[in-house]
Amino acid sequence: MYSIAVPDNYGAVIGVALGAIPVLGFIHGAIVSGLRKPSKVVYPHTYATVEECKSNAKAEQFNCAQRAHANFLENASQTMLFTLVAGLKYPQLATAIGSAWLLCRALFLYGYVYSGKPQGKGRMMGGFFWFAQGALWGLSVFGVGRDLLSL
Repeated sequence: MYSIAVPDNYGAVIGVALGAIPVLGFIHGAIVSGLRKPSKVVYPHTYATVEECKSNAKAEQFNCAQRAHANFLENASQTMLFTLVAGLKYPQLATAIGSAWLLCRALFLYGYVYSGKPQGKGRMMGGFFWFAQGALWGLSVFGVGRDLLSL
């Protein structure tokens, strides 16, 4: 039988991975929902058309919010997993990098939706989330994964 030792300070890792990241996902969804009515994009449609965006600035903003949310969903689950796994060996580092990822994702959302830059180019202000995500992946695979393979 194998066991995995969880460090004493693993609660902070759980707080970031299973607490803060899902809360940011909820915020994404709330922003998209709040922009749906002013954008005049009715269910079940996911995005406004190019023509709708040309005549309604809220439609363009809705598309940016929807895309920011989709990009978040594309990356959140693996980041949660990487944070939890990396935290088994490096709890403080995983918490810090996971928190940096959250900050960058919040900046990505803000820049994409509220910066007013054309074609969502404001998202670049939070684009450094890729570095945090890569660091968590590296800690998981090379730091913890190596230890797990030796069991």
